[in-house]
Amino acid sequence: MLRRSERMRPGDGKFVIYRELGDGYRWRLRSATGETLAASSAGHPSKSACEQDMRIFMADHHPDAEVLDATSRGMLQ
Repeated sequence: MLRRSERMRPGDGKFVIYRELGDGYRWRLRSATGETLAASSAGHPSKSACEQDMRIFMADHHPDAEVLDATSRGMLQ
């Protein structure tokens, strides 16, 4: 897992928002090789709550990262 003080370089990874049955929406940060580097600690009842949590983490670690919305198979900006 990334510590608060660690930042990634552009192209190192991307955030993925996904939905788990019974647990709501979650996010994870995947490296360019597919390794999970960080993830939400709990499910969120709405996609917007998940996005908000993810963007707080992004601001500290990887503000320019690509975001993949796996719930709709589209890209978020």
